Amino acid sequence: MTSRHRTARDPFDRREAMTALLAGGIGAALATPAVAAPAVPLAGAAGTAAKARSLPQGSLPPGGRWTSSFLPLDRVQTFRQAMRIQRSAEDEADVLHWYHFIMVAVPLNATPKAVVRWEGIELSRHQKIAEDRYRIHGHNLSFPRDLVSGEFVDEVPNPVTKKRVAVPPMALTGDPGMIRSPAGVISLDKPSLAPRPDYKVLRREGDFVKVDAIRVPPDTWPVTFLETGYEASPAALFDDPKLKWLPSDVSGAYVFPYPKWMDMGDAPGHMFATWSGYKLRSVDELPEEFRRRAERDFPQLLAVDRAPFAKPIPGLHPG
Repeated sequence: MTSRHRTARDPFDRREAMTALLAGGIGAALATPAVAAPAVPLAGAAGTAAKARSLPQGSLPPGGRWTSSFLPLDRVQTFRQAMRIQRSAEDEADVLHWYHFIMVAVPLNATPKAVVRWEGIELSRHQKIAEDRYRIHGHNLSFPRDLVSGEFVDEVPNPVTKKRVAVPPMALTGDPGMIRSPAGVISLDKPSLAPRPDYKVLRREGDFVKVDAIRVPPDTWPVTFLETGYEASPAALFDDPKLKWLPSDVSGAYVFPYPKWMDMGDAPGHMFATWSGYKLRSVDELPEEFRRRAERDFPQLLAVDRAPFAKPIPGLHPG
């Protein structure tokens, strides 16, 4: 039975949410606070980015060698500059990431096997609640696609069990939200706990500035979870301090448990996935086919629900 038209889940289950989070490992998970678009028109930003990417892959820039250096920033500056690349430095804003990713099954003592491709978005909003401290709420939406043809699908063969399995869209709408600051991340389902540290490093690499990040999951998540992410913006734009929002390419990888829909039972092993995409200014920039599907099946997820921001956070940790 297809689940193409099912509604998004409300209850928040960490194990399911963690698996579903594959639909959006880039944004609220690895990003810092979100906001409105910057002063530079997208066409201009895209043109600069395109120029910066004009070298053929593997060729050397002028001077005959690649340049790479870590930016000597303190924790606060790292947070602020990563925010410009990953989200926006405005006090409040919506931030949209669009991406493709491929799920791979890694059974114990067996060859890894690709399972399914996904196309999705993470759409989130942040509001500044104190100096360098932001409240973030958002959601993810992803649709499965065939590995070879790229067509939308609602079932795929499980290459490990050799059975066909139904693959529902991933609509992650029950995330409790978070507080982000230079001290780290506070998940709002346990707001009194101290922040979990963020691991972020900024690098200047050729004509780009990159954020390397590692997501630190809560202790309650499965031990087989890890997320790393990378976002890159043109250095020429990064070096202009007036720009609070920067265009960026995004990529990363996950390790996570088998999702329920694979019907793996207690079989040992886990999943691996790699993703890549872009930060966009609005849903108007989404690829037409994806946007049509989202408008048909999950129109409510093309906007951020702002109601959670009106709710108080009792016992919020001061960190």
